[in-house]
Amino acid sequence: MSLLVAEPDFFVRETLTWAVVRHPAALPHLVAALGSAPDARVQVLHALSKIQAPEAVGHILPFADDEDPAVARKAWWALGRTGTPEAAPALLPHLGTGEEEHRRELARAFEQLGEPGVAGLSEALTSDDAEVRGHAAQALVLVGDPAGRPAAPALARMAQVDEQENALVALEALAALDHPGVRPALEQLRDGADRFRAMTAQWLLADREERGLGTAP
Repeated sequence: MSLLVAEPDFFVRETLTWAVVRHPAALPHLVAALGSAPDARVQVLHALSKIQAPEAVGHILPFADDEDPAVARKAWWALGRTGTPEAAPALLPHLGTGEEEHRRELARAFEQLGEPGVAGLSEALTSDDAEVRGHAAQALVLVGDPAGRPAAPALARMAQVDEQENALVALEALAALDHPGVRPALEQLRDGADRFRAMTAQWLLADREERGLGTAP
């Protein structure tokens, strides 16, 4: 374990990581190593993300708010990989914050988390903060179908009323879902007065038809 956190060469660290995570007794040692320096924590969290152990969630949660962005991002990834509902409340407060890389990594964590994060992302689509709404929609684009289906009504509403940039992301997320409410929502936008939304919805309806999504009335 000491070699894992001290080794400077990336490729050697990766080899050591895979050796560690294959060991049945690795988890408690990795959890104990989370008290190391920030650089070491990143590597330990990286290893925990490969194990994907739900029982590690409680130990990873405090690092989702770490002041070191690299540690926080790796904690998000590790939490997302567990696929547990307990991970979502630690990820949701970070929506709409940070630079592009920060936002991209959070969205990827939600992609890994899947269905347990969808309810919180759907609620975030109604936030008063446009940055939060847009980031939640971006995450739902990555979550995709079928996990993202419960978000269809919230995405449809956002596509109708939000600013153009956010509406476009919401439409992208919505159109990927095999959900009975998607086609009517797109048809309503296609027939509406807003030219941008109408043209986008028309294109998305044609694309969905080509892919065999929601073709039944």
